[in-house]
Amino acid sequence: MQSSLVWRSMIVLLGAAGCEAEESGLEIPPIIWSGAQLDYAPQPGAYELCEGTLPYMDRYVGLVADAMGGEVERPLIYVHGSEDGDSPCERDGVGCAFRDGVYAKVAPQEHEIVHGVRGWYGFSQLFFEEGTAEILGDDARFEMRETSNGDLMEGIEAASDETGLPFRWYPRAGHFVAHLHDRYGLEVTRALLLETDASSGAERAIEVIEDVTGVEWEDLVDEYAKEPECDQARFRYPLYGCEEPTALRARCEGDEAVFIRERIACDEPGTVGPRNGEIWKTIAVDVPEDGEYTFFSWVEEGAAGSRLVVEECALGCDKIMAEMSLGFDIPIPVVFLRKGRYALRLTRPEGAGTDASVRISGGGCG
Repeated sequence: MQSSLVWRSMIVLLGAAGCEAEESGLEIPPIIWSGAQLDYAPQPGAYELCEGTLPYMDRYVGLVADAMGGEVERPLIYVHGSEDGDSPCERDGVGCAFRDGVYAKVAPQEHEIVHGVRGWYGFSQLFFEEGTAEILGDDARFEMRETSNGDLMEGIEAASDETGLPFRWYPRAGHFVAHLHDRYGLEVTRALLLETDASSGAERAIEVIEDVTGVEWEDLVDEYAKEPECDQARFRYPLYGCEEPTALRARCEGDEAVFIRERIACDEPGTVGPRNGEIWKTIAVDVPEDGEYTFFSWVEEGAAGSRLVVEECALGCDKIMAEMSLGFDIPIPVVFLRKGRYALRLTRPEGAGTDASVRISGGGCG
């Protein structure tokens, strides 16, 4: 535990609502919790977190580092801001990142964790930096998370280390980076991280992309123009549910579908939040074959406001997603799923803990 630290190595700061700042000298509050990969330092007055939030964020740091092909060299400092505390972020928003960690008014803030991990390597050209945080970060609802739109080159050229990336370009940045990752793999983002920085222009970023993909920029643009437009919830990759081994649950025992039973409550290990009035738990299931699957769920205490979101572990606008009530639904939802892994987010209103059960029949067990 540390009494205080000073923000250090501050450069262009990036945010889920796009932040940037200069060297501020603002003191970091005492670190009151440390995991293997994350130190938590709340400002006085920061709201209380659910039991599973800090372990979840700690693990998220490692998952992002794995996705970037890097290692966690030192714990990421997570400063949880309060309404009355000072903020290092120059632009309004929920958070920003610096070389040693992140600042956020909510927890978790996975978008900022992505930036924080990438900050160890100096960040990348800002259009692609924000795009990567949009596809590997959180799915919280913000006004700027609308359907992807706007001219690609205009968006790339709009990024600068003086002004960051204007909010209006976040949907295009995330959508294009999702396309690059889906078509050419994470090597593109890794190369951009190592070979560009916040001051790099569009020309340098394009050179790196051409070198890694082996495709001329004009051909990449033509290829991308054929992609359908969609919003961030559709094109992002649900990193924790898809890559965290402990999230996986057995869907069947032999040829019989079984109930997956989870307790969703703030005092329950594994429950994350609160954020935006919600608490949740993320699990995962494997689907053995393409086909229709029936989702039956119930909760012990009122289902009002409870949601079950099912996301395919994939990138792009054709990713399978389904949202339904968490609780007995008529008619019982039937969803077409492709073979592969799916992340399931079980969400409850803040303060409304309950036991929940989900049974998914189909694909050889019913």
